[in-house]
Amino acid sequence: MTAQTDERPGWRKLIQGSLLGVFATIMTLGLTLIFSFNLVTASDVQVTLGQPATEDIYSPRSVTYESDVLLASERAKARAAVPEQYVGDGNDIGRNQLNLVTAVFAFIDAVRADSLVTTETKLTYLQAINSLTVQQQTGLELLELSSADYDVVKREISRIVGDLMRQDIREDQVRDYQIIARREASLELTPVQENVVTNIAPQFIVPTVFPDPDATAALRETAAAAVGPFMVTVADNERIVRQGEPVTELDIEKLTEVGLLQRQLDWRDVGAIFVATLLSVVLMTMYWHQFFWLRVRDNGRYLTVLTSLLLVFAAIAKLMLTGGSFFPYLFPMAALSMLLSVIYDVRFSLTVTIVLAALIGFLAPNSLELAAYTAVGGLLAILTLQDAQRINAFFRAGLAAAIGYVAVILVFRLNQDNIDVLAMLELMGYAVLNGVLSSALTLVGFFILGSLFGITTTLQLQELARLDHPLLQELLRRAPGTYHHSIMVANLAEQAAEQIKANSALVRVGAFYHDIGKMNRPPFYSENQEGVNPHDALDPHTSARIILSHVTDGLDLAKRYKLPNRLHQFIAEHHGTRLVKGFLYKAKEQAEEGELVDVEKFRYPGPRPRTRETAVVLLADVIESTSRALQPNSERAIEKLVNSLIDEDLTEGQLDESGLTLGDIRKIRESFIKTLKGRFHVRVKYPGNDEMLAEDEQIGAGTAVRPTNLPADVAPIQLSEEVN
Repeated sequence: MTAQTDERPGWRKLIQGSLLGVFATIMTLGLTLIFSFNLVTASDVQVTLGQPATEDIYSPRSVTYESDVLLASERAKARAAVPEQYVGDGNDIGRNQLNLVTAVFAFIDAVRADSLVTTETKLTYLQAINSLTVQQQTGLELLELSSADYDVVKREISRIVGDLMRQDIREDQVRDYQIIARREASLELTPVQENVVTNIAPQFIVPTVFPDPDATAALRETAAAAVGPFMVTVADNERIVRQGEPVTELDIEKLTEVGLLQRQLDWRDVGAIFVATLLSVVLMTMYWHQFFWLRVRDNGRYLTVLTSLLLVFAAIAKLMLTGGSFFPYLFPMAALSMLLSVIYDVRFSLTVTIVLAALIGFLAPNSLELAAYTAVGGLLAILTLQDAQRINAFFRAGLAAAIGYVAVILVFRLNQDNIDVLAMLELMGYAVLNGVLSSALTLVGFFILGSLFGITTTLQLQELARLDHPLLQELLRRAPGTYHHSIMVANLAEQAAEQIKANSALVRVGAFYHDIGKMNRPPFYSENQEGVNPHDALDPHTSARIILSHVTDGLDLAKRYKLPNRLHQFIAEHHGTRLVKGFLYKAKEQAEEGELVDVEKFRYPGPRPRTRETAVVLLADVIESTSRALQPNSERAIEKLVNSLIDEDLTEGQLDESGLTLGDIRKIRESFIKTLKGRFHVRVKYPGNDEMLAEDEQIGAGTAVRPTNLPADVAPIQLSEEVN
């Protein structure tokens, strides 16, 4: 549920609008400058690698140089000419396989000799052999063979395996040798014997030699090192490129060496880039205004982070687009996508990824392949990154991005008339490297952002989630009841957060620390009391001040222990602006006739939850403490408790600014009820225990208006419909 904009103070709207205006201006100018710097538009020559030349191009001067293009091409050919090297000891492997044959048939001997089991059971035993696949018909034939015929089968299989496993068999030759094994069966065998031999013998044929990448690489590098150098001479007025023919890398090299590709700034291109970047920034700004500016507490900081990320990655993209033919395929778009997905949300990351990919395709120039390549990798990384609190999740997402990159390369390369397999494989290698680098760069980016901007990162959450954290240990020592309550709230809230696709790791850590302020005065909170309630000796106003103070005390402790700003929100917002109702009722009861009680003195300072995560903890906190006090022991009682507490917060408007939808709240209700049913071991009705369950419900209904350990900010609750 999102708050209406008119509930926000006017100055806040003005500041938010100004921040978005500054962001849009800086981004538009910054991207235009980055993408226009050293913009390539040749004064006399315009060529695109792989595209037909629009005119004949002649050299304005003579030049002789060492060609890196020819050197790389010939070295690649030399490497490709070296065959794969193999290593292995076929005799040892052959002996192992022959021993395996002996062991398998020893087991089969035992199965055949077992007279206490049925044929079906024996067949089951045969089919359970790990190293052998026994078809049903083959198994039956094995069991039904006479002893003499069976011995012939064993000898024949041992002979075939022994003969073939002496050969050097590569992985790609296994299938061929298995076919040979079938053909090696003696012609003197009966049809049944032949069927058994031809089905079992090939299964023992395995590779005996294996690729030796080190030896292969060494030979190939030796062959490559023996190639070159290649000197190229371009004569004065020599035709470098013929009209209509595709421009090659060698042509580009020649044009560069003779000085025809010197770059000049064209203001028309700058204008086109400005319009493109302006359109992109407007889309991002409108998205932020629509979905973020009311939800994000510190827009200035998060917009600064967004600006920094986009400008840095835009600069990297520009450098790679002008760095060489393969450099664009190393642009780590997946890293930016994952960073935005975790720091902001999936939808915003998808939007930025598509927008930036379109810009890169426009600058390539007008390269649909690079636009698709960049977009697909980033989108797959976002959609694969499901469990951002685990480091290996980022490497899985990077692998998904690499697969997407490779797929795009295949889409645009396989339909060409002359497929350069080596070049395509090289690009696919760069794509895989891109995925790995993107994963590592994402983790490094989280570390840098956490240090520079105070952004709560996955690594920080993992550290803070450790129960041996000094602050949690201090809470356990001074207020063990609160510590246990916080752990239970974390479990309750984390399950609900996962149901609504919120940041469950952040929710769990926020729940751990939300009540740390209680450690300053532990005995004044019900979970830490041991039969003595100090509030009995205090007036309700004093009691309320003590209860309310745990929020400000918690914020002070959070600053002292340098907790991330996101955790400060959980401490400040986990009660919203609720009233401490228990002491408010007590104050009204003690007030003299006609005396008014100042309700605001019994209200938490707030603010109300401004994120989905803090809202989940607010609900889990009151439900955990109330359920612990009332101990509901029937499904109906649990549902009534959860629904009444959530409905009360909805009525009071505590969730109005949280961003939760009605669908989210429904899922949260269901999650809380399911978790509490498991916690309080609600029994299922079976025949014979109906009377016991009825008695439990009567006990669960209770007659006390307020148990002594009911939270002070919760109104009296009855768990039975009959009481109401």
